[in-house]
Amino acid sequence: MARSPASADPGRTRPAWLLPVLVGAFATAVYCAFSWSQWIRWDVPSWDNAIFTQLLSSYASGHAPIVDIKGHGFNLLGDHFHPLLIVLAPIYAVFPSALTLMILQDVLFGSSAAVVTRCALHVLRPAPAVAIGVAYAASFGLQNAVAVQFHEIALAVPLLALGLCALRERRWRAAALWSVPVALVKEDLGVTVAVIGALMLGHALVPFARGWSRAVRRRWAEFRAYTHRGAGRSAAHVHSTEDRVTADARQDGDRGAGQTSADPARAVLRDPAARWGAALMVWGVLASALAVGVILPALNPAGEFAYSDKIDLALLLRDPTSVVVLQVVPVEKLVTWLLLLLIGAVVAVRSPLALVALPTLAWRMLSPNHGYWGPGWHYSAVLMPVVFVALVDAIDRLRDDADRARKAGSDVVVRDGPAHRRTAGDHAGSGASNGRLTRDRSPFLPGEGAVLRTMARAAPWAALVVALAVGTQQPLAQLATAEAWQPDPRHNAKAAAVERIPHGASVATDLSLMNGLVSTTRVHWIGNGDDPAPEYVVVDRLGGTWSGEPPADVTGYARDMYGAGYTVVSDEANIVVARRSA
Repeated sequence: MARSPASADPGRTRPAWLLPVLVGAFATAVYCAFSWSQWIRWDVPSWDNAIFTQLLSSYASGHAPIVDIKGHGFNLLGDHFHPLLIVLAPIYAVFPSALTLMILQDVLFGSSAAVVTRCALHVLRPAPAVAIGVAYAASFGLQNAVAVQFHEIALAVPLLALGLCALRERRWRAAALWSVPVALVKEDLGVTVAVIGALMLGHALVPFARGWSRAVRRRWAEFRAYTHRGAGRSAAHVHSTEDRVTADARQDGDRGAGQTSADPARAVLRDPAARWGAALMVWGVLASALAVGVILPALNPAGEFAYSDKIDLALLLRDPTSVVVLQVVPVEKLVTWLLLLLIGAVVAVRSPLALVALPTLAWRMLSPNHGYWGPGWHYSAVLMPVVFVALVDAIDRLRDDADRARKAGSDVVVRDGPAHRRTAGDHAGSGASNGRLTRDRSPFLPGEGAVLRTMARAAPWAALVVALAVGTQQPLAQLATAEAWQPDPRHNAKAAAVERIPHGASVATDLSLMNGLVSTTRVHWIGNGDDPAPEYVVVDRLGGTWSGEPPADVTGYARDMYGAGYTVVSDEANIVVARRSA
């Protein structure tokens, strides 16, 4: 966390409200441009955007989150625990379209870029702060999440950014209040919230731990004094050791190393960081435990947590060393770790805030599902606020270390009395000659302060260079191509097929037209064989769903699938619409 709430020059942060807004608005505009490009090209990477559209449609209608795409009558809260999505239902009610969800995610991501930029401005001058904001907006985690369209983690990204920025600035109540709803975004994020609480509690316990350390050192010094005097050795060195322990305790703000532990304990209990941190830990653990152990199995048709195979607990208990090995093997996992390290300019790991990323990384890497291992899809989006706020905090810490290294640049001579700095006339061997001079060397290496300050200055620009370099291979780079702005050649045929389905009708379809149909009809996934016979069946023979082997006879396929007769209504540009026979 930050050494001070606002270590930058206050005069330097006067335009702080404008620069974050500009960075956030620019990021939002770019994300929306990409989403619009996908929309006009009828690009549907998966069924997830349609699933969440159907969920918000149910919420907006005042019903339970029934999503027929997952299965007829399927309650989506039995799949993942994301009750917080209900806050988006009023917006969807006004703009009922699958595109609405894509734009909502873009706005949420863009607002998080503004938050991170604002956080950086508390520490840095405008130029490097903007560099961090742009690097964050262009990060691979957000780009890939935009490309795969809406997912529930869209809500977690700005909430984590706000909570972590408040945590870095030691605004404990704000950090807790922004973090609490994160546990309601997805079942695993409760553990992430608990880690945020642990960092807050740890911050409160540091003075308590130091007090105990001082007490132990003083008792040890007293013991040494007793044994050394008994051995006939000089007590001067022992007394100087005791004096240094006492001076260290006073310098750290303790009221005496020998005091009882009751006062420090009461101080910890009164510390808002401890109270909010402990509450956040309890809330996060309970939220995840209840979601995985009670709510999800209760609402799932199979009566179990659908993703219980994410982690093989039995294997990990039999072979604990595999926990470490599986974090980086196979190499696809190592690529994700390396990218995270690079976008944080490496120095982000200097901040304890980086620990907030570990729960998400742990379950992803320990899962047997290879889809979680790489940097693609939306799984790394929640890590981006963690990495970049940790980067801001690390830069602040590096500058503090550089200042301390500069101030502690010369050796200190300790006599029987107060310490004084060695002058040019002092000789290195003088302390050894009389036994009354000792030398307390600086903990920093020569020139280390300059190196640390250089690292702090270079980190924002290094993060920006990495983000832009990696970004050339990421989805948003497609916006620079002419193909991104060319509508689907079969746009008219697809739009006509959507128009042929009456509003409110049930329709089974593949991916191609799902986003277009989901806001006006009751969509089912064509691969769900247990669904009741829909009123319409829509098949895109050129769609990726069929892997190059679409059904030649759509009516025959529908009859075999649903046990009902169907008649072709239209067959244009390989898009077939069939209606159930009376």
